[in-house]
Amino acid sequence: LYKRGFAIHMNIFSRIHTRAIAPKKEELFMSLKNVQENIKGDILEIGCGTGANFPFFPEGSSVIALDPNPNMGDYFLRNADEFPNVTIKKVITGVAEDMSELADNSVAAVVCTLTLCSVSDIEATLREVKRVLKQGGCFYYLEHVADAEGNWTRWFQQALDNVWKYLSDGCSCARDSYKAIDEAGFSYVFHERFYASRLTRLAWLMRPHLIGYAVK
Repeated sequence: LYKRGFAIHMNIFSRIHTRAIAPKKEELFMSLKNVQENIKGDILEIGCGTGANFPFFPEGSSVIALDPNPNMGDYFLRNADEFPNVTIKKVITGVAEDMSELADNSVAAVVCTLTLCSVSDIEATLREVKRVLKQGGCFYYLEHVADAEGNWTRWFQQALDNVWKYLSDGCSCARDSYKAIDEAGFSYVFHERFYASRLTRLAWLMRPHLIGYAVK
């Protein structure tokens, strides 16, 4: 029942979040078409949620969707019907730390938005991302993260993190995801921080964000 309720919540919140940061998503996925054309292959979206990234995927995108919450699939497939630019090749109920259902070097791109905050083992997740990516493939990520050291937002994030996890299906509001990405062994990494200032005040702990991409 909790998982079903969280899926309903995410279907609403993901739309609010996307409206708040749409220009950033457009910027992030600008190179996705070139990656698809040059590397040739599917897009794997981990933590696919309810399909909030569909509007930003290029024409002719073939998507493999993975999410640990089985209730997300209904929303994901329903929302996919609204976007003819996207074809759903496969939906997998599973965790990003173990994507053994997918072969090595099998996808052109991996997309991950608001997901690294919730995985139980971020290092294992990134190892799996590298494993399934083809050589030259690209890992796109957009995450809410811990704020910079020494400010009040970070203090509150750390103080309230356990409560946040309980209310948000394991999501951490105090994770330094950029450190794990930097140390994951990609051939090239680019990212930047930004504040999602248009997010509702109720989500103020989520305003610090990290956006970027990494090449295998």
